[in-house]
Amino acid sequence: MTMGNRIRKRRKELNLSVEELARLLGKNRATVYRYENGNIENLPTTVLLPIAKALNTTPAYLMGWENTMESNMDFLNELFRDTDAIAHVKKLSFLSTQSRHSIYDMIDFLSEKEKGL
Repeated sequence: MTMGNRIRKRRKELNLSVEELARLLGKNRATVYRYENGNIENLPTTVLLPIAKALNTTPAYLMGWENTMESNMDFLNELFRDTDAIAHVKKLSFLSTQSRHSIYDMIDFLSEKEKGL
């Protein structure tokens, strides 16, 4: 399955039209069709990250590095069982009003925690 196929599949799972996804991305629908049809193959992170966010998934899933959305759900379920992670999310929520933090900051935190840093 190509990245375009995964984008289309995830968009349909969320019952989003091409127009709705385009609006979320600040693009036109022709551009979204080009993403889905594979006419634009090498998406820069400045495009890939907003697509993943709009589709409630990860760039890794869209790139094919994770085979299923279930792996994302397993990660999220584990995340919410981790009290340190929950405390960090609360901290990020507070700080996000003062600066720009994202789910990727939380992922970095968990990666460092697993490595014992």
